[in-house]
Amino acid sequence: MKIARVQKGVAAAVFAAGVALTAFRPRPTDETLLQRIARQVAEYYTAARGEKAYLHLDRPVYATGETIWFSAYVVDASQHRLDSLSQVLHVDLVSPQHQVVARRTLQLRGGRATGDLDIADSLAAGTYVLRAYTNWMRNAGDQFIYSRRLSVWPASPLSPPDVPQGTPATGSKSKPLASASRPDVQFFPEGGYLVEGLPAVVACKATDASGRGLDVRGQILDAQNKVVVSAFSSRHGGMGRFPMVPGAGQRYHAHIALPNGSTADYPLPAVQASGYTLHVVENATDFLVEARYRGAAGAPAPGPVQLMTQVRGVVAYPGPRPVSAEAPATWRMPKKNYPTGIVHFTLFDAQGAPRCERLAFVQNGAPGLRISLTPDQASYGPHAPVQLSVRVTDAAGQPVAANFSVAVSDAALAGLDPNAETIASNLLLTSDLVGYVENPGYYFRNQSAATAQALDDLLLTQGWRRFVWKEVLAGQAPPVTFSPEQSISLTGQIVSANGNRPIPNSQLTFLQTRPEKNLTTATTDGQGRFSFVGIPVRDTAIITLQARRAQGGSNVLIKPDTGPPVGSDPLPQLPQLSAAPAGVAAFVRRSRQAQAAELDLHPEKAVRNINLGNVSVTAKREAVPRDDPRRLYGASGGTVVDFANDPSANSGINILQFLQGRVAGLVISGNGPDMSVQIRGSGTPQFILDGMKVDVDVITNLSVSDVEAVEVFKGAQAAIFGGNGGAIAVYTKRANPNYKGADRPPAPGIATVKLPGFYPAREFYQPRYNALLTNPPADPRTSTLYWNPTVRTNASGQAELHFFTADGGGTFQAVAEGLSQGGIPAQGSSGPMVVRGK
Repeated sequence: MKIARVQKGVAAAVFAAGVALTAFRPRPTDETLLQRIARQVAEYYTAARGEKAYLHLDRPVYATGETIWFSAYVVDASQHRLDSLSQVLHVDLVSPQHQVVARRTLQLRGGRATGDLDIADSLAAGTYVLRAYTNWMRNAGDQFIYSRRLSVWPASPLSPPDVPQGTPATGSKSKPLASASRPDVQFFPEGGYLVEGLPAVVACKATDASGRGLDVRGQILDAQNKVVVSAFSSRHGGMGRFPMVPGAGQRYHAHIALPNGSTADYPLPAVQASGYTLHVVENATDFLVEARYRGAAGAPAPGPVQLMTQVRGVVAYPGPRPVSAEAPATWRMPKKNYPTGIVHFTLFDAQGAPRCERLAFVQNGAPGLRISLTPDQASYGPHAPVQLSVRVTDAAGQPVAANFSVAVSDAALAGLDPNAETIASNLLLTSDLVGYVENPGYYFRNQSAATAQALDDLLLTQGWRRFVWKEVLAGQAPPVTFSPEQSISLTGQIVSANGNRPIPNSQLTFLQTRPEKNLTTATTDGQGRFSFVGIPVRDTAIITLQARRAQGGSNVLIKPDTGPPVGSDPLPQLPQLSAAPAGVAAFVRRSRQAQAAELDLHPEKAVRNINLGNVSVTAKREAVPRDDPRRLYGASGGTVVDFANDPSANSGINILQFLQGRVAGLVISGNGPDMSVQIRGSGTPQFILDGMKVDVDVITNLSVSDVEAVEVFKGAQAAIFGGNGGAIAVYTKRANPNYKGADRPPAPGIATVKLPGFYPAREFYQPRYNALLTNPPADPRTSTLYWNPTVRTNASGQAELHFFTADGGGTFQAVAEGLSQGGIPAQGSSGPMVVRGK
């Protein structure tokens, strides 16, 4: 199978997918200022073709040694329809030590995929991050990929029962996380600015080092320590607000009482002598918007102001209004004009420059469709059949066809994370915000005045940057670095040896050794980027890349794309089991017992690598295994010189100097860079570096400490390489797929990549019991009884599901999440289902 290569960056792939990024229509001569801005917003959204990803999990919490079952939804970012540009989804599990410990590459079909992730029993308990993304999503910024925190408790029978949180996993060099001593408290003026003499609303947000909200209270004081705001306090999630009127020439600060009993001062943003302000309040049907202006030395506004509003590209705007400090411009914006979601208010001056911004949330009716799940009985015995009737309806009770997933799990686990993210909270809220949102499900679980106020506080303090007005108003196309993947691909960038400068027009050689052999070449684009698509991968491909500058020379670095960078911010630590919330101990105990029973049936699963103390193992290591993917043409049988176990290989000499006198028939003469090499007087040998043919200067520039082994092929052994001078193969440590020294800098001009193929999702264990089965095997299901990642209703919005209960008892609950054909989120849960155990 031939591998396609994109030689001049990813733009070709984008255009091949039918996404024209630069063909913005010319401006009509008769359009108004806001008509032009609305057109530019629409064109930007059309060109960007944003995507969102969401994962529905079988339950909200897990334990070590368990499996995460998930159903993936990838939708367009505007209408939330299951019609994504990409056909490849990447899912990562990131440990508390900020390492990707499990990864899945999934093939999307109609925006849907299913999968599972094992939480290895060797991993430490703690707070993990589950993230999902397409390559195309990364063009909007890595902060817009799907990300969710998961609590993973210690339950593996092969690990201690109560592991201190923050303890690194076995073999990890990470240190326990330390909590910050001083909380982060920030202040956000509504609309963006504090202006002298203009009324303002200031929002505050207080968080700890891991982003969790903190309850604070305090006062606002001026530069002379005079109290301006006598008291304010946070509400939900460490957020709150207070009104004030900034004075001329003042600097303000907050004196805050912190949760630990201490106090601290935090500055407020600086006050501007002139400028615009924007204020938004809402009632049941409308947003009431008010803008004010104060000019320098009392100067009037330079013309009327104009208001632009949009929700995911759906634009609404009223007419221009005159404005001053005493006579504000006001607008009434009906909520019915918007789809449900974040509405973005932007104030423009008479010249069309954006001056103020404000986010709010508009909700027209329920946040999503209702999924009703009704079991045929209220209680069941062990191994009993269950019939679950499902119906999807809109707010008026009318049936709706939908695509969704269903989990039946321990009802007590939902109480451990009652405000976990849902498909509605993700698509309508968090997917359009920058930064971590704590307890996102809270804002949709119980609709009330308190939750509406908390949601407005969130939008006053949380960032929104799916586009920058400067780019939109200039008619600039959205930035494109990553192409939409239609199949398995390998992308990356070639940069200078110091990593600071991209190398355009670099010559790149691609060699795949497993599971198929492929060889192709490409040239990097103006930003040094490359892309190989259509790679045949059945399991995991081993690929070696070699790069050279257009003028020759290999003093470059290859940086394959390995997904978004893993954040370094500390994650919240879980308490010891003895201090865990109610319900955790019982959950962990059941999980540990189920895993122990599984090990009794399959003891081979308990085999681990064990450190043997005071034991001397005498076995000769094979320096380069015969099936090593770095072997060009699979050739083996030459004379191997083991560098890795020779202390003298750490000296300052080069590779050829080290080889002098070590291999019979190998003659090396000269010094420094001007050295000649011959094997049995037959001419210059062919040099091979990690499976790539290279010039001798590449070899002499390598440090011997980076080399694992060298293999010398003589006579008939070298015939496979062509020529008659023999061959010398150099194997570096970094290119070894099993090399663990990832903290070392990469070798210049070469890289070896493990590229996983599409993951074939497993089927959730669902036994079928009957009266003839008198002695059934032990049933491993404890916390999750049933998982169906792909359910579709009929034309009447109905479906029927069947499964059996397991050995153990408990109270379970069915939960469903999904989407209608029109992109409306759907969710629902059943009442308690009691199962009597054996």
